[in-house]
Amino acid sequence: MGIYVNRTLNMKQVSAIGFDMDYTLVRYDSTAFEEMTYREIKKKLIENRGYPKVINDLKFQMDLAIRGLVIDKPLGNILKLSTYSKVKQAYHGLTEMDFKSQQKIYQGLTIDLNDSDRFAIVDTTFSISYCVLFMQLVEMKDRQPELNLPDYKTLETHVLDGLDISHRDGTLKNQVKKSVKKFIVQDPDAVAALERFKKHGKKLWVITNSDYEYTKLLLDYAVNPFLKEHKDWSELFNLAVTLANKPKFFTDKMPLLQVDPKTGLMKNHHGAIEDGIYQGGSAQALQKNAGLSGEQILYLGDHIYGDVLSIKKTCNWRTALVIDELLHECKALTDTSPITEEINVLMAEKIDLERKLDGLFDREIEKGKKPEKEKIQDAFQKIEKVDKKIGKLIRSHTQNFNKTWGETMRAGVEPSRLAGQIEKYACIYMAKISDFVDYSPRSYFRPHKKTLPHES
Repeated sequence: MGIYVNRTLNMKQVSAIGFDMDYTLVRYDSTAFEEMTYREIKKKLIENRGYPKVINDLKFQMDLAIRGLVIDKPLGNILKLSTYSKVKQAYHGLTEMDFKSQQKIYQGLTIDLNDSDRFAIVDTTFSISYCVLFMQLVEMKDRQPELNLPDYKTLETHVLDGLDISHRDGTLKNQVKKSVKKFIVQDPDAVAALERFKKHGKKLWVITNSDYEYTKLLLDYAVNPFLKEHKDWSELFNLAVTLANKPKFFTDKMPLLQVDPKTGLMKNHHGAIEDGIYQGGSAQALQKNAGLSGEQILYLGDHIYGDVLSIKKTCNWRTALVIDELLHECKALTDTSPITEEINVLMAEKIDLERKLDGLFDREIEKGKKPEKEKIQDAFQKIEKVDKKIGKLIRSHTQNFNKTWGETMRAGVEPSRLAGQIEKYACIYMAKISDFVDYSPRSYFRPHKKTLPHES
């Protein structure tokens, strides 16, 4: 895999590199983790909300949702948006909405995601189980009215609440602690890349919302076995900031506590921030203590809002996003390149036919000549024939990506909302930290020149 560049980034000017932990520094088996989360949410809906036990019959389907979707809570619809916030694909529950039904609701509407009362964003991998279960419950409500499930908006509130409680009460992390090998993916190349950064004099920071105990467990498993030049992850990383409370870590000034790595006990910390393990604090204090400008710090995370957007608005650190979906997406792009070429050829043929058809109507309108019905009918038939071929190819193309939503990074021919956010806020992006292993820590990342429509 490669490292993909939106904005110029000279790694020779970067003195410190910060890492989020979950889904960034430490990779999860997404399917295993989300399936476990899904079960826990159902359990809480039954125990805390009195939902019928029949919801236990629902089965987790990872392919039902992708990151970047938007939930229209009052209507029970799930939307895929373009980068311009226009609806390009929609489901009601598990049923795909046809074009007319979709247009009836959303034609001409730019989705305002600031309207949190109506719309919810599936913006992290941790949200997949929540979206899948919501879709299934909407379908169940429609097909089994005798169950008396709540209205769609209340369904969404209850499912999200079940997810949040499962994170807060330690249910999910306790499951990971019991079976680390099941949920965490070890990546030796990621550790090699980190040690190479350190050899080149980069300061390495971990900044995570997880507590110290959980951070230690995951880094002990994911990092320590593959260290060549360090004895422990706490030696590799200059600083580890736990319970950072992002995004507030980047916007607010919070007290800093120092953690004793042997006992896990904490004490208030004042003065210079030396190498070690901490809890809380702020990005501003960290940057000031290091004596660095924002341009000299690169931060990598997987969450656009919690890890990247806040940085851009407050700290001016350089940013990188880890997009796990690229592992599958890039392979699928390669596998479907012959289909894409065939679609492009057919589209060129269709455009030519449409121009000829427009010319026939132009003669009628502008010169008062009678329409050549046979030629017009022939053109319509040829266009319809090409459309059928294109439609068949598009369905074949889609099956190589997510079977429900197609490409994660595109909504039709336009970039998806997720792709637009990545382009807007991330200087660089990649599938995993280990992708750095093929690049020098002194690399000068330059974006490809983007072709403007008039340059094509």
